Amino acid sequence: MLTKLPTKSDLQQTNLVNVDSLHKKVTTNTLQVAAHFNKRPSEINRRIDMLGKRGLCRTVPSYYLNQQGKRQKYYELNRDQFLLLVMGFTGEKADQFKADFIRLFKHQEEELIQWRQRRHVASHATKQANDQAYLLQKDLTKVIPNSKRCTMLFIHIQQAITKAVTGSAKTERSKMTAEQLNQIGLLEQRVQANIERLRKAGISPEKIRDDVLVMTRASHQIKRSHACNR
Repeated sequence: MLTKLPTKSDLQQTNLVNVDSLHKKVTTNTLQVAAHFNKRPSEINRRIDMLGKRGLCRTVPSYYLNQQGKRQKYYELNRDQFLLLVMGFTGEKADQFKADFIRLFKHQEEELIQWRQRRHVASHATKQANDQAYLLQKDLTKVIPNSKRCTMLFIHIQQAITKAVTGSAKTERSKMTAEQLNQIGLLEQRVQANIERLRKAGISPEKIRDDVLVMTRASHQIKRSHACNR
């Protein structure tokens, strides 16, 4: 299956410096650089090619479609590649742009580090919540062994948590913001604490399950209410 190529407009509508969709790296692209330094994309590409031939800039080309539907070359660049590319640009405007890009890279890299930290915390909180959910599932198996409320317990709880934070039960964590991951972690901790507390209090497993789902769904309603009142 052929991958659909982006258009020039698609590539220029992104932020100057982006965190990629898999939260693996921070990049800009040569179309963005050309636009902000008032240079032709072909001129930027030639410089990248020249640096590549010297073994100074190891990057492979990507492609987009121009207005005529023809395939054109561009490059994605990390911070080191960007700095190598623009080192030869001169003039007051060029110096200001270089400083701006460097700040943008630094800011995005800090955000990426924060995202990874929040993802780790949320994953740890999910494991702890799932440990309690497993104990609850064992209790449920004794009273409703063939019910979906038992067999789908983990999925129902995680979907409720995800919807409470993002508004959709299908949102993947790789697509969440650092703040959403932080909220996921906090809500997972509440789920863990509530299941543990209610089990120790001798509450029936069915009621614990229902109470946990009500709590997470209530979090979604509270969030929506806050958003509407802003």
